[in-house]
Amino acid sequence: MFDKWLKIPAHYYLRLTAFVILTVGICLHNTLMSIGAIWVISNWLIEADFKNYWQKFKQSPTIWFLLGILVLGLFSLLWSDDVAYGAKDLGRKMPFFAIPFAVGLGKPVEKKIIYFLLYVFIGILLLTSSINYYRFFHVLEGQHDLREMSYFISHVRFSVVVVIGVFASIYLLIKRKGPKVLWVISIIWLSYYTFQAQILNGYVIFVVLLIFSIGYLFKKLKSVKWKVIVASGSLLVAFSAVWVLSSIISTYSSHEEVKLEDLDLLTENGRPYLHELEMRQRENGHLVWIYLQQEEVESEWNKRSKFEYMSKDEHEQPMFGNIIRYMTSMNLRKDSVGVWALSETDIQKIENGATSIQNKLTFTAKVHEFMHQYELYESGGDPNNHSLLQRLEHLKIAKAIVQDHFFFGVGIGDVPAVFNQQYEHSGSQLQDQRRMRSHNQYLTIWISHGILGPILLLGMLIFPLFKRKSKDYFHWVIFLTLLFSLFFQDMLETQAGVSIFGFFYALTVYKEDESSRNSEIKSVSED
Repeated sequence: MFDKWLKIPAHYYLRLTAFVILTVGICLHNTLMSIGAIWVISNWLIEADFKNYWQKFKQSPTIWFLLGILVLGLFSLLWSDDVAYGAKDLGRKMPFFAIPFAVGLGKPVEKKIIYFLLYVFIGILLLTSSINYYRFFHVLEGQHDLREMSYFISHVRFSVVVVIGVFASIYLLIKRKGPKVLWVISIIWLSYYTFQAQILNGYVIFVVLLIFSIGYLFKKLKSVKWKVIVASGSLLVAFSAVWVLSSIISTYSSHEEVKLEDLDLLTENGRPYLHELEMRQRENGHLVWIYLQQEEVESEWNKRSKFEYMSKDEHEQPMFGNIIRYMTSMNLRKDSVGVWALSETDIQKIENGATSIQNKLTFTAKVHEFMHQYELYESGGDPNNHSLLQRLEHLKIAKAIVQDHFFFGVGIGDVPAVFNQQYEHSGSQLQDQRRMRSHNQYLTIWISHGILGPILLLGMLIFPLFKRKSKDYFHWVIFLTLLFSLFFQDMLETQAGVSIFGFFYALTVYKEDESSRNSEIKSVSED
């Protein structure tokens, strides 16, 4: 419409502007994501090229999958009790539907536009990640939750875009676009940032994409010498990673065999120790449930700290758990002597939530924490304040709901209520504020939409792999990122998640097909 009035490609530039806003928004703020999504769909409606839209619709099965999810969600309101929540939830998911729909039925996204958007994307990522890192390690005081490392958007969602940034930089290197030195710096910095952020989802996606990238490079190389170099280097890196991880695990699990007859039974004050040898939980390689005299620890701790032994720390974690684990990590006996062996710095760390003398921001501490949580889970321990245990509990609850509502789900409006009911029915130990959804989008959409939900979602992702004539490196990067992200988070339940999914899906699936473009150029030249 504007093109005819203004005699310039106005809609082309309006769509490009919307893409830029979205590119910045997914790294920076939800408001920009909303503006970008509204801008995309508004420009598409005002352009009003409905004849071409209809032709595109008939030839785009991915749009059919997308509409199938939307229609199925609307139909599920018929068997939902809370229709108002269902309508609100569908509204929150609109970027997931609107962005691919508008882009998919419009003109294909040109390669030069994708390159330009990646320049903007990586530039914004370098800026925001640098601010995040400096703020967390140099501005914030004391020990903080690593989730505070992401200042602008959710740490889990930011980890996804950072990993995309690493491999988008590799893509630009492969294509020899832009300043190579900047892309190398970007790869190194964003990889380091991913490592420091310690987000499991980020680690998994990074490793998957790294393995794929090595295979992709190996396939593209024609020189046998370079193939041998790449294969040897990859094996060396793999063996080194396994060795490092094995070493970290061994520092946690290796310990001398302890027998009850070899242990002292009384403290220096003549009180009996508790020795629970069947409890195998460790901290920094030492057994937690030996040499424990709680009465002495409680009495002496209350003399040294403003937080009482049976209270909670600043992060609402049980104080006694922090104390016992921290003292164990120092290989101290948990008695009156052990409490007074703690320095004032140790006391402050425990009050701030520390459970080990190790720096909890290190990768080693993260692995040890996961192992401790798994041992706690095996022994039926309290899952609260333990991310791994909480996720396992979320998955267990989701699995039970799926079994009860296998074919049709519960309806998009009743998802929160059904989760709450199942938590109560199962007698879950999770506190109310920690009773979340499955952290697995395939299970969550199964619960809301029925079995067709995950089938349609997987169809959206997988079908383009068979349909497109040319699937470049970046297409595979986005496909694998979205595929695995949905396994570890409810990506489509947050504004940032639906915006990231909708935007990158649209850019890769509905981009200009080089093979068809080349054939058009050839036919024009022949004419």
